[in-house]
Amino acid sequence: MIRYSQCPACGAKVHFRASTTLLMVCEYCQSTLLRNDINLENLGKMAELLPDRSLLQIGSSGIYLGDGFTVIGRLQFQHESGLWNSWHLLFDHGKTGWLSEASGNYSLSFQVNEGLPDLPLERYVPDLSVPVNGQRMSVIRVETAKCIAGQGELSAAVPVGHTLHFVELAVAQTYASLEFDGAKPTLYMGQAVELTALHLQNLRDLEQSAIQISSRQLQCPACGGNLNFRLQQALTITCPHCATVLDSRNDKLAILLKQSNKLQPLNRLPIPLGSIGRFERATFTVIGYLRRSTRASGLLHYWEEYLLHHPGYGFRWLVCSQGHWNLLKPILKAPSISKGYTGDTIAMLEGKTYRHFANYKAKIDRVAGEFYWRIKVEDSASLEDYIAPPYLLNKELQGKEINWSQGEYLQPEQVNDAFEGKLLLTPPKGVFANQPCPYEPSVDAWLKNTLLFVVLVIVLQCWFVFESRQEVVFSKVMEVSAVDSSDWSNYRTLNPESANLESEPFEIHSNHGNVVIDIDGNLDNSWLFSSISLVNLQNGLTYSSSREISDYSGYDGGEYWRENDSHTDVVFSAVPPGRYQLQVEAESERSYGSVNARKTQYLRVIANVPLWQNFWFVLVFLLIGPALFYYFRHHFEQQRWAESDHPMNNT
Repeated sequence: MIRYSQCPACGAKVHFRASTTLLMVCEYCQSTLLRNDINLENLGKMAELLPDRSLLQIGSSGIYLGDGFTVIGRLQFQHESGLWNSWHLLFDHGKTGWLSEASGNYSLSFQVNEGLPDLPLERYVPDLSVPVNGQRMSVIRVETAKCIAGQGELSAAVPVGHTLHFVELAVAQTYASLEFDGAKPTLYMGQAVELTALHLQNLRDLEQSAIQISSRQLQCPACGGNLNFRLQQALTITCPHCATVLDSRNDKLAILLKQSNKLQPLNRLPIPLGSIGRFERATFTVIGYLRRSTRASGLLHYWEEYLLHHPGYGFRWLVCSQGHWNLLKPILKAPSISKGYTGDTIAMLEGKTYRHFANYKAKIDRVAGEFYWRIKVEDSASLEDYIAPPYLLNKELQGKEINWSQGEYLQPEQVNDAFEGKLLLTPPKGVFANQPCPYEPSVDAWLKNTLLFVVLVIVLQCWFVFESRQEVVFSKVMEVSAVDSSDWSNYRTLNPESANLESEPFEIHSNHGNVVIDIDGNLDNSWLFSSISLVNLQNGLTYSSSREISDYSGYDGGEYWRENDSHTDVVFSAVPPGRYQLQVEAESERSYGSVNARKTQYLRVIANVPLWQNFWFVLVFLLIGPALFYYFRHHFEQQRWAESDHPMNNT
């Protein structure tokens, strides 16, 4: 129910939407009104809000988790990194909450009266794990800010002019904030949200905001050149005329750094400041540029970062390193860090697993454009990368603040297309941390298709085995007699032992099946060579081959040894049915030492036999493709991890 009253300062009608409202800022005279049961008490004028590019305003509405809400008030805070707004929300069911907006990030939270951690403010440091309302959360930021203004309906006394201390914590999707205005903090819990997911209506007019922003014009104190601001809340701006870095927190600009020797390269950026690029279905403006460097193995490595801005989507970073591009989005979420089963450090966020890639320190050595924080050239930060190609998580620790960013790899063509093909980009060099492996889809596709073919081959082989009768159509023991001789000259050529065999006719009934001639010898320190022919008695069609078997043994240094190769077979494929005869000519060396020595071999003709050699050959052939792509993928991953803290080998 909306309750109406009258402002005691100007007489204007004011109305209260929330029953919990204690303070109201009159929208006509900016008087702060204290609400009681009888009337309104005027507490004096409220400080004016600083201009910003927020899309929200009093009266904006939306939906969160199926519950509608309306914006009924806000508090504005100022800190070293800029401004943030805390929008007071009234939900349809009567509860109230707060939508925090800072640097393009949004979090929606509600006051919680239990589960507060029992720690003093000075104990909170980044990465500290703290139990909050029954779960462990990591500290991501320790901030000091001043409440400078308020607007609309508020549920507590406005701490305008007060300096407050904030501790922000996060884990996965959960976000929490501790507000210290004394010894005991106030706890707010909720989650990071996307503005586009709140189905907002009645937003501020972007065109009117753009007109207001463009009106901010100042002169550089170093060269007198005009400065045109694209970002209303910019705290740092670089003069486009002399490259001087300026502190723009107020209209009296202060010089932070003179970098006149870098003016020429700043005027030749691959993506000029002010360029419009389309990402995530929105148009972003390039408002800032950084060049960072890090030292590894005694060498300096450089990369470039472009700051993009959109009034609704907030800020993005477009990062280029050796021709490789990533689009990074600052997030309020903090992944869950743990050890994987292989011992690697992993980060879990939104169901995705990221592997730790590298820790390094980086410093800023070149600046251009505008930034929403006071940039400190030459200051360094500790960075940490986790990868799940093509995605990346970046953790940046500077002072008492941890900033997480979530990125995705972009091909140079994608970046160029986003800027309507107006860029001249250099081709990428080497393999980047989260660059997607070009062989990954091929390996997966080959493995999938190979698996299908392997299953088909196994099914066919099983069918061949099931259908084959493996019928023995002929069998016989063939003997080669030994005759004693004292002629030692050229005995193998002039006096060979030999035997011939012509079998009785036999029938082969299989229709173009496989026929196997199985040979099993009984030899003693000798060999036996056989010429084999399978002759079709009806049309004279002949299949011929030859085989040698051997069996040798003895003693060497008192140890027994044996080389046995007395079993073999001959395979004739696609033999048509008919009446056949087996013809064998066997030959061996002369035997000495025993007149009764015999050499024998057991011959069998087996029709309709499945061939396993073809089966194994097909399997090996099918695996050639996946094996090649796996090799290329492995080589690609070696190149990727060679630049990390965890190289795959020591070379």
